Amino acid sequence: MLTWILAAGAVLCLAYFITIVIYSGIGTAYAFIWFVFAAGLGITAFCVRWYERYPRRIPLRLPVSLVTLCGAGLVIMLMLQFLIIGKVPQVADSDLEYVIVLGASVKGEKPGRTLELRLDKAAEYALQNPETIMILSGGRSAGQTETEAEVMKRYLLEKGVKDEQMILETNSTSTVENIAYSRMIIDVLRKQKQEHHQDERALPAYLPSVMMQRPDHSREIGILTSNFHLYRALQVAKKQGMTKVSGIASPSDRILFLHFCFRDGLAVLKERLAGNI
Repeated sequence: MLTWILAAGAVLCLAYFITIVIYSGIGTAYAFIWFVFAAGLGITAFCVRWYERYPRRIPLRLPVSLVTLCGAGLVIMLMLQFLIIGKVPQVADSDLEYVIVLGASVKGEKPGRTLELRLDKAAEYALQNPETIMILSGGRSAGQTETEAEVMKRYLLEKGVKDEQMILETNSTSTVENIAYSRMIIDVLRKQKQEHHQDERALPAYLPSVMMQRPDHSREIGILTSNFHLYRALQVAKKQGMTKVSGIASPSDRILFLHFCFRDGLAVLKERLAGNI
């Protein structure tokens, strides 16, 4: 029974790898990992089957070790997927002071599919919340003439978002840098706003206090990114001291969703080991 389960897992992983290659191309980041999984499960199934037929020709510790390794890896990844998907907010907070829109890969002068979905969500939010400032975060990747932020701004302008509602952050090349550089921009903007804002204590005392009663989002920041990426982004932000931060999730490609979730699970482990979350 165990042999067939492992063999079925190997076939499914191989089939998904072929699907990714056909759908998105051989250059899809980390697509090869599914081929590696298929090979690993296939080898494990072969070792288990061989031991069942010839118990004296192969030591028991080999199939037991391989099965234990596969099982532990599966449990860890399932726990990570629960954190990644289980924490995605269903409704985004409105009237946030700033929203950081995280960049993703671009294709020439146009956003890639993942970034396009993020920008569609960003456009929707910006048009519904015209007072919110959108921080478009993304630097220049290898071989690109424009930064991700510049491509993002052009796309949002075409969607009807006002130019004055957008600020570009063009230095970052990773999620950690996205958050760090964007936070620095927000700190500068807030300092400038405080310097030019009228002190509320100077208002006439007879003004009714009810005039000031409204949801206080003046210190809240939103982070907008793909649903599979939001957990990691929020954890990075909290590690950097952003205590009042809200998540805004955009949808992701349905066929590649499983791949993206697994890939981000590995990234969460990496960031944890690096001390970034």
